[in-house]
Amino acid sequence: MSNALLRANNAMWSRREALILGSAAILSGSAPRSAWGRTQADVIVIGAGLAGLNAARLLEAAGQRVIVIEAENRVGGRLHTLDDMPGRPEAGGIQVGSGYHQTRRIAAALGISLNEAPASAGDVPSALFDIGGQTVTSAQWPTSPVNHLAGNEKQILPSALGFHYGRKLARLKAVQDWMTADPALDISYAQALSQAGASVEALRLIEANLNGNTLTGISQISVMRSVAAFLGGAGPIATIKGGSQRLPEAMAAALNSPVRYSQAVRAIREDANGVSVVTKRRSFHARYAICTIPFAALKTVSVEAELTPELATMISTLPYTRASFAYISATEAFWKNDSFPETLWTDDPLLGRIFVLSENPPMLKLWTTGAGADRLDNMEPEQAAAAIIDHIERARPSAKGKLKLLRFFSWQKNPFARGIYHHIGTGQATTLAAATQAAGSRLYFAGEHLAQNQIGMEGALESGERAANEIIRLHA
Repeated sequence: MSNALLRANNAMWSRREALILGSAAILSGSAPRSAWGRTQADVIVIGAGLAGLNAARLLEAAGQRVIVIEAENRVGGRLHTLDDMPGRPEAGGIQVGSGYHQTRRIAAALGISLNEAPASAGDVPSALFDIGGQTVTSAQWPTSPVNHLAGNEKQILPSALGFHYGRKLARLKAVQDWMTADPALDISYAQALSQAGASVEALRLIEANLNGNTLTGISQISVMRSVAAFLGGAGPIATIKGGSQRLPEAMAAALNSPVRYSQAVRAIREDANGVSVVTKRRSFHARYAICTIPFAALKTVSVEAELTPELATMISTLPYTRASFAYISATEAFWKNDSFPETLWTDDPLLGRIFVLSENPPMLKLWTTGAGADRLDNMEPEQAAAAIIDHIERARPSAKGKLKLLRFFSWQKNPFARGIYHHIGTGQATTLAAATQAAGSRLYFAGEHLAQNQIGMEGALESGERAANEIIRLHA
């Protein structure tokens, strides 16, 4: 556990009394105290995802000497294009909303093109359903024997239940209003859905393919924030031409100094003279530092710094969605030869949802979250592959004999991520809002988990900009 978490639960402690203890042994063993005063740069940026790269480019533009270190051997963080696979599928962020103004502006400045999709009216995409081990079409669903929904719910498709009840939740006027939302709204999504009239079976089906871990663990305010972002960015959804990773690669290439790779951080120490960052390879020293490590991974790093109780609590407890994927090739685009929709939507936690990625080459992607991701991660790859292919062939006979599982991918198994993205846990909105506003002395934090006005890629860029501007302001 991170030393940044030792005193997080005592709100009576002052900011200075929240000084984190215990990492000195790591630091002193890796770098002499005499070295802590020798600065190698004005700012160390920890993490070469969108937040870190945006902070670095803004700091350099302001004349600061910047060192960017990255734990992995690539930039992008949770933007990750699998360039070595057929069709170059994505493992991380994909969508660039119409309201992602900073993302679009940076891409244009760096010569990165976007593929604009047609505007969507928000309708739920069609799917073939596999419920209780039985294949059901949309037309069959209302009268199917596996439809155990209550009353008028029976007319609602499983994939549309969340959208149906989501319209009944409280609304935010703007995304940033989540920060000042009535604490009485900070109840679990499960409770909010129940209050909106969802049956027990509806809750089960919504949770089967939730973009989160559990209905009880995610706050209604987290869902309200996502809805506000969706409604505020109504319009065409774009993707980055050539793969999402092309954007961070272009951002890194535009920096004055190259990103330093394979620098997994072991400890961070802030003192009156600056910040020391110790990796497995070496130590770095600067006047300031911006840490963009996702909190789920940061809590395993030793941090010795002044932290507000709210920030320390969030480092310890902010939930991240567990997501696992399987990439499947097909000998032909079999979904074009039967009468079913492309997407397979199941209540089997092992499968979750299966999407068509491309026709040339024919590729599918399995996406499962929460308990399903845990189950997939804990299975032997050969066993999981056999179970997945068998299930798809049973649900969709036109796929029989045409599938091959190419790769599994798990974000929670990645020690530098520990999840695909954060969500506001039940009862956490006020604490997280305070954490996003916590101003450091020399150590600052950024990342999509600390965004105030947006989510996703845009949120990451926003948080990096805010941290960079705080440091730039100190030098004005």
